[in-house]
Amino acid sequence: MTSGNLFVKMGLFALPVALTTMLQLLYTSIDLITVHIGESAEAMGSIASNGALINLIIVVFSGMALGANVVLAESKGANNPQKAEKVIHSSLLFALMTGIGVGVVGFFVSDNLLQMMNTEEHYMELATLYLRIYFCGLPFLMVYNYCAQLLRAQGDSQSPFLILVASGIVNVAIDCALVFGAHLGVAGVGWATVAAEGVSAILGILFLAKGKRAFVRFSFKKLKIDGSALAEVIRIGLPTGLQMFFFSLPNVFIQASLYTIDRGNADLENGAVASGNIEGYFHALIDAIGMATMTFVAQNVGAKKAKNIRNCVLFGFAWGAMVCALVALVAGTLYRPLLQLFVDTDAAIESGKTRLWIMAFFYLLNAGMNISAGALRGIKKAVFPMMTTLIFCTVLRIILIKTVFPLPEFHTLAWLYALYPITWGLTAVFNAVAIAFAYPKALKKIDQGISVEEEPAAEEQSH
Repeated sequence: MTSGNLFVKMGLFALPVALTTMLQLLYTSIDLITVHIGESAEAMGSIASNGALINLIIVVFSGMALGANVVLAESKGANNPQKAEKVIHSSLLFALMTGIGVGVVGFFVSDNLLQMMNTEEHYMELATLYLRIYFCGLPFLMVYNYCAQLLRAQGDSQSPFLILVASGIVNVAIDCALVFGAHLGVAGVGWATVAAEGVSAILGILFLAKGKRAFVRFSFKKLKIDGSALAEVIRIGLPTGLQMFFFSLPNVFIQASLYTIDRGNADLENGAVASGNIEGYFHALIDAIGMATMTFVAQNVGAKKAKNIRNCVLFGFAWGAMVCALVALVAGTLYRPLLQLFVDTDAAIESGKTRLWIMAFFYLLNAGMNISAGALRGIKKAVFPMMTTLIFCTVLRIILIKTVFPLPEFHTLAWLYALYPITWGLTAVFNAVAIAFAYPKALKKIDQGISVEEEPAAEEQSH
């Protein structure tokens, strides 16, 4: 990550990251299709109604795991194995503890969370059952997310992909056994997900302990929390997790608002669910490029290679532009066969097309937002993208949902989804302004051999 053709290397790094996320989405899609065929459309709707809430949970803790990625990547770039060991073991123990805590709380408040989302009454019983089972697997999910980020920080983006292949096969096999064989329906899909998450967590630990490309290795004997290492991980990870929380929270309001456009219209709702599943695959590509930008920048910060850092940011935006062109092409030409994987009525396809086209044709704004945020996190400036996300993607979206969207002329599917590109664009612009101010200072420190967290000496500042 600190030498050679970094443009090509960033693409090669991002591809397995994107494929890993796509595999997770694919297994979720298979869950929905399996329960639809083996049980009913209502069972599928019950699982899908948890989508925004589960995504909110996942992105928050995945965001916190990015803190471990940045700190470990910098430690590797600086060739500091002692610090790297502390980061790995502190992060994984923290992941397990928080996963258990949030899982227990979530299990007991599942029905309250769904009521807050205005979940349709006929979905409530099965949706609550699925969500409670899902919370049982949260410790496994947390451990895997941290394992994946710790592997990627060391330059290994292939192993998390291989882990997801294995756990996904387990997921599909148990899905089929419990839904078609045992006829457990929603519960069967839920427990299959928990089993797959358990497999991914175990494999993640094994790869960290035995991986051939590891900079440092995991050992149960060293499993303890180092206060300073964990504090640094949290200092970067917490703002990132909050940023993703702020980004995803309005999605819960948007899903609730969707029901108000034409309450009880199954085609409208199913089309939105279908397009949301497809759009997740597009987002996986952009998210992977943002992660590659962040990780490459962080390693070069540790290696004190200022020129590489500049190039990595430019390469990230170049990859983002190419991916967005591909996304627009696919959505514009293949929307119907893609949507028909999930829905079969013309009304549902039309509903799905509305969301899919708005999201895909303006995805360059999403890329600008994600890649600029990754560039800032890579130099340990995680608070600013958190604040821009809070202001524009949370506060502004909710204000518009509560004030403008209810007006008759704006109470449409198109205007509801237009909230996404409007707020993406504003966030991207202000992140770019932050880069323009923060990067010259950070690169100057690196040129002087100073950590990006330190201040130059007084005599150096006077120059």
